[in-house]
Amino acid sequence: MEFNIAKVLVSALGYKGLPYPGVWFPSGKITGEEPEYQYEGQEKDVKTHSDLGSVLRKQDAQGRYYFMPVVLEHKGKEYEIPNSVISFTGKKNIVETAMIGRKGSVKELINIDDYEISIQSVAQSDDFPEAELVALNELYNINESVILKCALTNVFLEEDDKVVIKSLDVSDMKGTDSFVIIKMSLITDRNFELIIE
Repeated sequence: MEFNIAKVLVSALGYKGLPYPGVWFPSGKITGEEPEYQYEGQEKDVKTHSDLGSVLRKQDAQGRYYFMPVVLEHKGKEYEIPNSVISFTGKKNIVETAMIGRKGSVKELINIDDYEISIQSVAQSDDFPEAELVALNELYNINESVILKCALTNVFLEEDDKVVIKSLDVSDMKGTDSFVIIKMSLITDRNFELIIE
């Protein structure tokens, strides 16, 4: 049985990704004649790593490229989240003091809060994706901060920043036996130095 992963992501997560660079597009309207194909964008094998050294593109077991893998690492063991879509939110804690007799307020920046990270994924297999779920359960049961490797978050997180998995939501794919929807919520964990004088 074959499934279209793009359609699965749309129905499960409400997300449709852009076609991968290197895919052929018809140059004009479809008229029943043999269409001409051309693509003037970046070839898929041009850039596999970002300027910061993060993995941008990776090959699967069939040799097909996919964009921006998400990997969580703990004590040297890596867990790649399959078919993942990642997003994160950052905010600042700011104290605002109203000015009497004047418009506006004085803003005092206190600190930058932790980033909140959301990962959505679809685990798939020829049958029930048990191996992927066992690895996910092992990852979730780690009660320590883990290393997040992703080209997007590596731009914003500092080198020593880690993440903690706050919540995990696993649900089946509306009766489909070979897909499971995974949603994870994470938060950054920074190392602090306590200086006692």
